[in-house]
Amino acid sequence: MWILSQSSPQPFASDDVLSNYMAVFYISFVVSFVFTPILRVIALYYGIIDQPDRVRKLHASPVAYLGGIAVFLGWLTGVTLSQYLRLHRIDPGWPTTHPKVHFSIVLGALIIVTLGLWDDVLKIRPRIKIFGQVAAALCLLGDGVGTHCGAVLLQPLVTRVSMWTIGSPLTVPPWMLTGCSALLVIGVIVGCCNASNLLDGLDGLCGGVTAIIAAGFLFIAVHLALTGGLIDTNWDALRVILGLALLGAVLGFVPYNFNPASIFMGDTGSMFLGFACGTMIILMAQERAKWFLAAMVMFALPILDTALAFMRRWLNDRPLFSPDRQHFHHQLVARGFTVKQTVLVSYGLAIFFGLMGVAMVFLRTRYTLAIYLVIFGSIIVAAYKMGMVHENGASQTPSKLGNVRPDAFTQAIDSEMVMKVTATPPAARTASGG
Repeated sequence: MWILSQSSPQPFASDDVLSNYMAVFYISFVVSFVFTPILRVIALYYGIIDQPDRVRKLHASPVAYLGGIAVFLGWLTGVTLSQYLRLHRIDPGWPTTHPKVHFSIVLGALIIVTLGLWDDVLKIRPRIKIFGQVAAALCLLGDGVGTHCGAVLLQPLVTRVSMWTIGSPLTVPPWMLTGCSALLVIGVIVGCCNASNLLDGLDGLCGGVTAIIAAGFLFIAVHLALTGGLIDTNWDALRVILGLALLGAVLGFVPYNFNPASIFMGDTGSMFLGFACGTMIILMAQERAKWFLAAMVMFALPILDTALAFMRRWLNDRPLFSPDRQHFHHQLVARGFTVKQTVLVSYGLAIFFGLMGVAMVFLRTRYTLAIYLVIFGSIIVAAYKMGMVHENGASQTPSKLGNVRPDAFTQAIDSEMVMKVTATPPAARTASGG
């Protein structure tokens, strides 16, 4: 945060922004940390557990679910507490001294958590999850969250294109901006929920990566409160509060979830983390395209894993939402990495993307977009060359050899390395004197 205070032209520093809301982080962490073992006991009592299958679920013994409920409770407690705190900046004539969290954010989170819990306990079809995620996105739009993000992203593009083509700027019709905003919000929420859900494949993976992403979001939020906002202090406060609540809640859960995990977050937690990250991305998009792109880069690891999964399933003629064991983390395990090593490598990648997002904050939007396209394009091509897009059919079935890894015998044989032996017909042998 020292960088923020040095680069800010405002008379207050990052500490002036964070100090008013740090109680949100503390209470979120404590509630999540305390309730996680309690919910583990409840899950074991009622049999809400995840059974290993030696294919996609690599844990050695059954593990309790409901960790996502603890994360949500921590987040919700922190968000609720924030309503009694004082705004970091109060201009003369400002109507209130306390931050206001839009109820649609809490309502959308409740929809996602209910949907995830339903899936953890009873299992539901992917299309029902999608409908629920769209409903959560519509809640945000109905309360004014994200309704202007389309204008921030589309209007500058239309203005530049019109200046290059006809020599005068054009204004995008309001109906088009509203439609673009709605599509963007729905796409971000649905995409982030499913991206986090697909990332939740190893102990401590989704939680730890999300904590790193949340720290990056918090950096952007504080930076916006110092330099980018100042039009509506409540939006600045809202971004900081949601970042602190998410970071505290996830960090309170990760110690129990790191390998070997004693509890899983389940779809309840993974989809909720995706919704929380998606909401933060939408709040960034309301300001400028640069903040949106920087937030998307910080969320790059779940995005890339999901993009590669959908590309792989499409190229292999399989349903887009069918499960498989070919995700990025599975690929690392198949290449000989242990679960802990794979998770730590993923943390390192998340930190790299986080630092890239931070760097993009200080660049002009045109350079930010160029960096964004180069990074994502290079990674997609590298993943394709490494074979992370083509499926290995042998690894799709469970192993019958106990503790032997299912991928142990799935290595392809190079036809050029196989010696071809052909038998000589008897007549030929006789003719040759053999």
